[in-house]
Amino acid sequence: MAFGEFDASPPSAPMKDINVTPLVDVMLVLLVIFIITAPLLSGSLNLSLPSVDAPAAPRQGVPVEVALDSQDVLTVDGQAMDLKQLAAALRLRAADGGASEVQLRIDKSVAYGRVAEVMAEIQKSELLSLSLAVQTPAPKITASSPPLRP
Repeated sequence: MAFGEFDASPPSAPMKDINVTPLVDVMLVLLVIFIITAPLLSGSLNLSLPSVDAPAAPRQGVPVEVALDSQDVLTVDGQAMDLKQLAAALRLRAADGGASEVQLRIDKSVAYGRVAEVMAEIQKSELLSLSLAVQTPAPKITASSPPLRP
């Protein structure tokens, strides 16, 4: 074959093989999607729980209210207290009044480290139940003008 000459072979016949590369690409993408979404689909449990006619368990004792305001003042049921005295005071409240729960009220401007210190002191006491008090936002009232009178 010399340079500059055209190949005298007959025109090429149509391809009789199928190009499977795009098919494999699409299948791999679908496989990845199913692998990612399969654990999310089986996340819920459908349980048929038994029902009984029992009254709700009564609350035992009044919860002890521990509050920490934005000025870093710690109070237990309204009485100011030092952090080092908190565990001992909670033990006394549990023994005297039968309290079994601590309700923790903390101002949102208090640093997280300080909150962790207070919670660690609460954990040292014998009270094992802790609830965090939050305030639900007030419903928003939209201002509207009174209807026009004819």
